[in-house]
Amino acid sequence: MPSDPVLAVVIPVFNEERRLNALLQDWLPVFRDTGVPYRVILVDDGSKDNSLALLRTLHAGEPSLDIHTQPNSGHGPAILKGYNLALDADWIFQIDSDHQLNTSTFRILWDSREHYDLLIGQRIDKNASPIRQYVSRISSLFVRLLAGAGVKDVNSPYRLMRTRCLQKALEKIPANSFAPNVLITSWFIRKKNRIFTTVVESRNEDLRPSRMNAYFLSGALRSGIQTILFRIR
Repeated sequence: MPSDPVLAVVIPVFNEERRLNALLQDWLPVFRDTGVPYRVILVDDGSKDNSLALLRTLHAGEPSLDIHTQPNSGHGPAILKGYNLALDADWIFQIDSDHQLNTSTFRILWDSREHYDLLIGQRIDKNASPIRQYVSRISSLFVRLLAGAGVKDVNSPYRLMRTRCLQKALEKIPANSFAPNVLITSWFIRKKNRIFTTVVESRNEDLRPSRMNAYFLSGALRSGIQTILFRIR
């Protein structure tokens, strides 16, 4: 594992035992093709399946993997832990471990990075229930009203960020944030950082429907409140 990575990849993990092999098999060659030192930070959020054991096994054959675990705290805190572990890199890329988005868009983001501070792959074919898509649109509306326009998919889990800009945002974000990427997007817009967006498509195989439940509904309400508080600080 490089001590001074140019690229750090943050992947939160929760009960993804069935997808982790394919995820890393598809993504690791993409990161190698950048030609820069990189490491992949996987934060297991108290998985109940064999995700953590599998990650430790995979690490034995792949030194670029950096495995961490925490008691189950939620997707947002797992992302934030990964971001804070990645601050020694020049660039931080975040993806989710469900492996639902194509790898090809990453190269577009990477090749455009020198001119931007935040580069986002915006999902256009979201595999989500109508209610959950509605909540996503409400999040985007909150950010637009409180910070400004420019990004439609404000919570996209497919983002490349200049670390020195991200670090300033992390200093203001509570560790228990439900959707920290929403707050980070808001920060980059408010600070008039340079933002690039393009489209990232879903993979066509083995997609899980994303549904609304009580956890996500309460989290969405909490995220809205956190976005307002974040704006007025």
